Amino acid sequence: MGRLAPESSRTIRKQQRPDRRPSPKVPIKVITGIYFSILLSILVGAVLLSSGRMTVGGIPLSILMSFLSDDAARNAYIAGEPTALHDRLEVMGVEEQIKEYYRPQFSDEAKLDQHIHQILYDRTGYVGAQYEVNAEGVLVLKDK
Repeated sequence: MGRLAPESSRTIRKQQRPDRRPSPKVPIKVITGIYFSILLSILVGAVLLSSGRMTVGGIPLSILMSFLSDDAARNAYIAGEPTALHDRLEVMGVEEQIKEYYRPQFSDEAKLDQHIHQILYDRTGYVGAQYEVNAEGVLVLKDK
């Protein structure tokens, strides 16, 4: 009989095949988490927009959108004309709309009026006839 091959050469070497795909550089859980975070943010934003509870700088979004769609108000704001802007906002009824939005939060009508005028002063620079600005930039009622 013939010679036997050494033990090491008798074993058939199998090529090793990977059992699974190579793992991606970013784990799937991270990508899924990012996806659902973005989806949740969009959903929350849509709910806030549709509920009318969203404000920008203290001004309800629906009122801000009506302001932005009005050429005269927008032009007065851009030109830096607070008196013309205030007059246009008064014609549009913006002050009353903002008061209706904030009224449930204030029991005192005078405090509500001051709050609304403060918001408008902060955004437009207009100081109502019955108010003056103190050293801290806060509107206070004028002394009679």
